[in-house]
Amino acid sequence: SGACTKNSLKNLLPAIDRTERLMLFTKIIMSKPSDFGLDKIALNQACFLGQELARMIDVVENEELDFANLGNLVPEEYASHWQETLRFLEIITDNWPAILAERNLVNPTWRKNQLIKEQAKIWQESNPNNKIVIAGTTATFPAMKELVSIVLNLPNGEVILSGLDKNLDEDSWNAIDETHPQFELKELLDYLKIERFQVSELVESQNVEREKLISEIMRPAKTTDKWRDIKNLNIKHDATIGISFIDSVDIRQEAMAVALIMREALETPTKTVALVTPDRSLARRVASELERWNIKVDDSAGRPLTLTPIGAFLRLMAKVANKNNDKISLLSLLKHPMTAMGSNYSYVRTQTRKLEQIVWRAQKDNEELETFANKIFEVMGDFKSLFSQKTANLKDLISAHIKAAEAIATTDEKAGEQILWRGDAGEAAANFIASWFDKADVLGEIEVSEYLGLFEVMMASVTVRAKYGTHPRLKILGPIEARLNHFDTIIIGGVNEAVWPQMVASDPWMSRPMKKSFGLPMPEKSIGVLALDFSHLLGANEVYITRANRVQGTPMVKSRWWMRFETVLKAMNIETDTLHDFMYKSLAKNLDIPKSFEKVVHPQPRPPVKMRPRQLSASDVEMWMRDPYSIFAKKILKLKPLNEIEQDLTMADYGNIIHGILEEFNNIYSKSFPANAKEELLKLGEKYFQEHNLAIEIKAFWWPAFEKIVEHLIKVEEEYRLDILKVRNEIKGEMKINAPAGEFIITAKADRIDETKLGKVNIIDYKTGRIRSFKEVVKGYAPQLPIEGLIAREGGFSGLNKTEVESLIYWQLGKKEAVISENMTEVLDNTLERLQKLIAIFDFETTAYICQPNPKKIAAYSDYEHLARVKEWSVQGDSDE
Repeated sequence: SGACTKNSLKNLLPAIDRTERLMLFTKIIMSKPSDFGLDKIALNQACFLGQELARMIDVVENEELDFANLGNLVPEEYASHWQETLRFLEIITDNWPAILAERNLVNPTWRKNQLIKEQAKIWQESNPNNKIVIAGTTATFPAMKELVSIVLNLPNGEVILSGLDKNLDEDSWNAIDETHPQFELKELLDYLKIERFQVSELVESQNVEREKLISEIMRPAKTTDKWRDIKNLNIKHDATIGISFIDSVDIRQEAMAVALIMREALETPTKTVALVTPDRSLARRVASELERWNIKVDDSAGRPLTLTPIGAFLRLMAKVANKNNDKISLLSLLKHPMTAMGSNYSYVRTQTRKLEQIVWRAQKDNEELETFANKIFEVMGDFKSLFSQKTANLKDLISAHIKAAEAIATTDEKAGEQILWRGDAGEAAANFIASWFDKADVLGEIEVSEYLGLFEVMMASVTVRAKYGTHPRLKILGPIEARLNHFDTIIIGGVNEAVWPQMVASDPWMSRPMKKSFGLPMPEKSIGVLALDFSHLLGANEVYITRANRVQGTPMVKSRWWMRFETVLKAMNIETDTLHDFMYKSLAKNLDIPKSFEKVVHPQPRPPVKMRPRQLSASDVEMWMRDPYSIFAKKILKLKPLNEIEQDLTMADYGNIIHGILEEFNNIYSKSFPANAKEELLKLGEKYFQEHNLAIEIKAFWWPAFEKIVEHLIKVEEEYRLDILKVRNEIKGEMKINAPAGEFIITAKADRIDETKLGKVNIIDYKTGRIRSFKEVVKGYAPQLPIEGLIAREGGFSGLNKTEVESLIYWQLGKKEAVISENMTEVLDNTLERLQKLIAIFDFETTAYICQPNPKKIAAYSDYEHLARVKEWSVQGDSDE
């Protein structure tokens, strides 16, 4: 038998490399887009589907199912998209064995199972007398069940089960389903044909009452009616000693409470603590909170490579090479701490800041800085050149990517390879790249535009784990890593639905009915596996169960196991409040509260009168009234908002385009309104829209709105123009006002001033947004048009003599108009009086340029609100406001 086994092992082919398998699956899926009802499948999407396909094949081989049985599934019983997927699976499973045979390889899972079976065969045939122990497994797949059975029948074979529930009544034991923690153990015992009470205790129970309590909490749903008789079980209240709940307001407070528990434990020598949670966000937050005490905790799940500096660096490089005009990505790469380009970091950061502020934001030409920005493309060399092609070999792309990364990371003192591949993250990145590069020939030629997406998908599965430097008595673990480990204190974190248990993931290859027909385990089985982990954790001497009511603002639902716990406690007449820990919750809430609060006073700058502006535009006057601080920042400090690096078109741009169209139209037809006005306006519209290179999706929204404006304008103008002698556009003017500190000039640029046949003028303001109401204008809150009326009355507009103002008109283009014509003299006189008072007040040094003097009349938008730190001092309910 020994010779037979040796020959069997000798003939066992090696397993295919998992990266090579993924590349092969990706290539096959890319070649079959029609099977998914698509013309083309993106490379990153095909790679993702390849990962899922590899996962499914591993499960199928673990369960020792045969893909030939796919033919027994009747496609017509399922939705059309599942039928297409089923046909694709038949194609790949028919061809996959041939692909493996061609390479003289086998699937990794199949090979592992064969090794297990060979080991089982060796023990069965040799029947050894030495002691062989299988411990801690639930033997979830056939090969392991077979191995357990054989070991159990050996002369000195032992099988040690962890967490077998002997407290559950027989009816409930028989009612166990996939979601129950004992499901896999029950399956194993049924396979071994052993009753659970035949399993002897390895050690005496450390807490019998706790075990009874856990059994009740996890009772199958079908028999939860027995909770009514829970008193008959005589579970003592001692079962809850050592268990504490922490129900936090949000995840920040939960993370702080957990960190405080872990920190305090260190005050007790040799005490160990573990946070066990599937919630990666909570794990990272706790690790971050512990760093305030200079404690680095070992997080078994590690960090995704994509979140490390080198991961971000490599990803940004591919993004910049792929999108030549993406200034945000280029700026991010230039600012990355690993970017040096053969120089020193200080020089690169300084030049990058200048490039951003002078060239990209202030939009000024600077040859030196533009040359600096383009240098990164030169350093990239072949990597950038490859992206000018439509296709390239994947191996060439990876090689060029790494050479470019090392060149960009090179400083004037160190080579790039010495910087990039050091540390845990560098080593993980190097191993990932080496493995991928080795198997890249499988995919061969790819479209270079898809390299970035593929790179991100491949890197997303790589994890970086710290090898040393973490605290020896603190751990952050996932449920799997926590199995069979012992800690003095266990913290079960993030006990909400979708975390404990996690949501059952959808399968892109098979629906639930298909899985059931084929013989695959139901997705709910994963709930039972996590339930067993939860049960084990509850058995610790000291347990904290924590959750947050809100995560990133989203209300969360308590875990079903938390709610079951509360229900059982209620049935036992135990108040749940007695188990809630308020100390850590309170500490977490108050730890960062300052000892005292000092009220922040709103800014009150009082510059010398000689520094104050002596000229403002009509639009500035309104801002002066509503928010004097903005005038201080704009006119005295002379601060201007920086432009966005990559500006998207906004409604303000739309308004400027419409104003331009109407200005040119009125300049052409200033004395009469043409009969073909609609055609002329639409022709001008096409011209302006084309000049602004509007994207198709933007024009799809803006053009219909413009057509509506044209229709409305023609309807209004045809009648209105009968009384108009001449139209003037974008006309500039000014007026002078005597004030305590001297002459003050008010300027204006009117959208339109029309001379009427009666010798008066109408002043018109175009609005693509909201127009001002009659009340706002009369009460002085919208002074722009009245000021323009004052300038017209004084003869301050170029080309116009002193003229009586007949009307102030707001045209909300495409919608309606507002005309102010009654008591025009009074409206203008009142405006002048308010203007004189306003100027006089600020001509005294004691008058401060305060921010938002009337909270009910603040400006709709201000570029300087953040400079005034409005949110720090504008607290609602402040008695001094």
